Amino acid sequence: MKKQKPPVEENVDLELEYKLLHLYDRLKPYLKYIVAGLIAIILLIISVIYRNAKLNEKLNQASIYIYKIQSEIDSKKYKEAEKDIKFFKANFADTPYIKLVYALEINLNKEQNKNTKDLTKKLKKHIKTDQFKAYFTEYEGYLDYKDKNYNKALNNLNKIKQNDFNYLSALTLKGIIYNIQGQKDKAKEIFEEINQLSKNRFRYFESLSKESL
Repeated sequence: MKKQKPPVEENVDLELEYKLLHLYDRLKPYLKYIVAGLIAIILLIISVIYRNAKLNEKLNQASIYIYKIQSEIDSKKYKEAEKDIKFFKANFADTPYIKLVYALEINLNKEQNKNTKDLTKKLKKHIKTDQFKAYFTEYEGYLDYKDKNYNKALNNLNKIKQNDFNYLSALTLKGIIYNIQGQKDKAKEIFEEINQLSKNRFRYFESLSKESL
């Protein structure tokens, strides 16, 4: 009597099983490397999650110090503010908040009538927006003007272009400097330009230019 083959179970895809077994046989020599790779990926994901959590924690701590420094300056607690600014630079210099700290330090020095020129240069390096850079360039020029470094001030003010929001104020300072230097013709040209650009638009600069002509 012939032995009968066991009936093939219904819904079994023999071709799929064969393909899977064939794939397993081919991957078997590399299985330990595949497992190691998966473990490495999992560890990398955990590492990224942990790093992001630590970064968020650091940013939160930095923001607290920003508020603290601002409050100390407002309350005229200058020594405490200086101490916290120093601590911030030592511990949070790699955060985006460093720009705010330089700005706060400039305000702190202005409150105490200290020189802010070096701080302005440092802050400008961290600023990416052209309009903000134009503001700090003008401020550098103003500091040079206060120090009577007129040529250096003019060099900074000349960097400000007509499409910058502070072009008129920079021109005004240039006109004042030319007057101080005795270059009356250049000063006149500057104030005529201010008058033309501000006519029926910016009354303050229009009036100032008329008085200076």
